[in-house]
Amino acid sequence: MTRSSIAETRILASWQAYQDALVQAVAPLSAEQMQRRPVAGQRTPGEVAEHIVFGRAFWLTQVLGEAAVGMGPLLSWDDPDDPPRTAAEVVQGLEITWRLLVATLMQGAAAGEVVEERVQVLQTLWGLLDHDLPHAGELSILLGVAGLPGVEI
Repeated sequence: MTRSSIAETRILASWQAYQDALVQAVAPLSAEQMQRRPVAGQRTPGEVAEHIVFGRAFWLTQVLGEAAVGMGPLLSWDDPDDPPRTAAEVVQGLEITWRLLVATLMQGAAAGEVVEERVQVLQTLWGLLDHDLPHAGELSILLGVAGLPGVEI
């Protein structure tokens, strides 16, 4: 096993733990908890969670194009007129995007894979993490203000 494959394995395991923590924080939320706005003009926990799903779908669509099967409906989740989602719908969105992410981007380098392709994959993974993690922190703060457990990673 190379250092690169060890690093990729650790990254996948850590990100899986983050995915599990995100699902665990969102899944039990009621409609009221999802839509509680503790600060006027700021997003609700539901809006933040929906935005995380949207961000993943957007990145995956940008990189995979037509291979990003099932992402189309998720791309409207950030629209101002899009209706609020339930916790179950957000969890489903997190799981759909996670499965595509793992299936297409986190399988490790194939023997002889072109370096440029690996660089694109790594840049995409970084973009996804760079988007997900700050919003998970934002979600944790909003849940904490409401006396609820946040995203425990």
